[in-house]
Amino acid sequence: MTTLGADDPLGADLIATIREVTAATPRAAQSTGFSFVRGNPIEFFLAPLIGLYLGYAVVRLPEVFEALAIQHLPMILMIVFIAIMGFTVPADAWGTIWRRSKPFRLVIAIFALALITAPLGIWPSESFLFIREHYVVDVVIFIMSMIFLRDRRNFRVTAMVFVLCSTAVSYHVIKTYDPNATVYSDDGDPIDPAELAARPELRRLQSVGISLDPNDFGAILATSFPLALWLSVGSVRRRIFWTAMAGIMVAAVVPTQSRGSELGFLAVATVILTIGARGWRRWMSLVLIVGAIAMFGMMATGIGAGGRFTDFGSDDYNVTGNQGRLYFWKQGLIWMAKRPWGYGIENFSTYFGMLNGEERAAHSSWIQYAMELGVAGITLFVMLVGSLIRGLRQLRKRAVLLREQHPAAKNEEVLTGHMLAVMAGVLVTGSFLSNAYYPLMYMALGMAAATLLGSPLNDVEVTEIPTAAPVLTPGEKRRLRAFPAAAP
Repeated sequence: MTTLGADDPLGADLIATIREVTAATPRAAQSTGFSFVRGNPIEFFLAPLIGLYLGYAVVRLPEVFEALAIQHLPMILMIVFIAIMGFTVPADAWGTIWRRSKPFRLVIAIFALALITAPLGIWPSESFLFIREHYVVDVVIFIMSMIFLRDRRNFRVTAMVFVLCSTAVSYHVIKTYDPNATVYSDDGDPIDPAELAARPELRRLQSVGISLDPNDFGAILATSFPLALWLSVGSVRRRIFWTAMAGIMVAAVVPTQSRGSELGFLAVATVILTIGARGWRRWMSLVLIVGAIAMFGMMATGIGAGGRFTDFGSDDYNVTGNQGRLYFWKQGLIWMAKRPWGYGIENFSTYFGMLNGEERAAHSSWIQYAMELGVAGITLFVMLVGSLIRGLRQLRKRAVLLREQHPAAKNEEVLTGHMLAVMAGVLVTGSFLSNAYYPLMYMALGMAAATLLGSPLNDVEVTEIPTAAPVLTPGEKRRLRAFPAAAP
């Protein structure tokens, strides 16, 4: 995966531009108050632009729809976001955010570790180039999502635009994919239909746009799907519209034939059914998900890919030989043990190529952190993920206890349940893809951090409702129970 706009000359100067904008921010503008629950009018105006930017950076919208390919637009939007953060977030608020948000501290620690270990790696210049042109953008996406989306209204608007972007690309994939198209070999000769029937993976979607491969696209869909289901909670019109958007995403993942995405969708469905909904909403979610699974199975069978989606046997190429994920993962762990301080960010494929003659990706976000940033890197990432999941579970539990005491508790319970599903989607699919430092991962982490940072329940004390004492009628005596072991 690549970050849109990072490879042009202006994208390479992003850090310098950020410094100039930050230095030019007037201090007087930072004297205004800062709310952790409510965003200001400027932030509300930015919410749809943030959703559009995420559509550009994560879903690669202009690669699919050329009319949206506005030169330098992602970089311009990023500079605007950073400048407004400088105007609207006072210095003392940053200190409070630092103390309140453990995920924020851990992301900064991982970024600092990447800088520290880059000169100690096997190819420092490549690591520094990746940090400058890609990783700094991803960290800003995390901070931007955490700050601007803390307001639940802004969160919803941004999620709406992002889900619509994902749905638009999904619809384009469904519309343009032809399962009966002629498939050619590397030599340009048509492949025999009998061989295509035996190997349905040859008919899979090859790419989405220019740079998005089918596995990465499936991961985006697995992460967007629970956001669409969250948006569907509420009125009947919401339910109909956003459920339809979710259905289009399910249909679009079939041409990818991505089994990692299939597992991601199953993880999302499990979380939503267990903790994402309650009462009749749980049964409604069950009906929707069962319908989505049925549609998925029907479409997969229709293009001859049903067997691939159910094939997780021991004879799979991922398990056997040295061209599958299991081999890559074993190599990554062995290399981490030999060099516990890491090989430098974005150097897994480089080192693999040095030893094997052909560069291959780690195919796992966890292995990337472990091998490239060493023991400290995987430890910090596990702590980051753990703090977000633990925080979301605690917030949901708090919302359940406050359902009868606080008007926002019900919505917070629904949001945290679906955000746990978002985490499940991005982490399960990321376990099979090299998405450790890319926009999709840091968008999901930033949304989860925003959910924790901006909850209106953070400063509300949970009080237990006292149990009323039994009322005795005049002349009635309370009868005490006698237990066999009690003394007379």
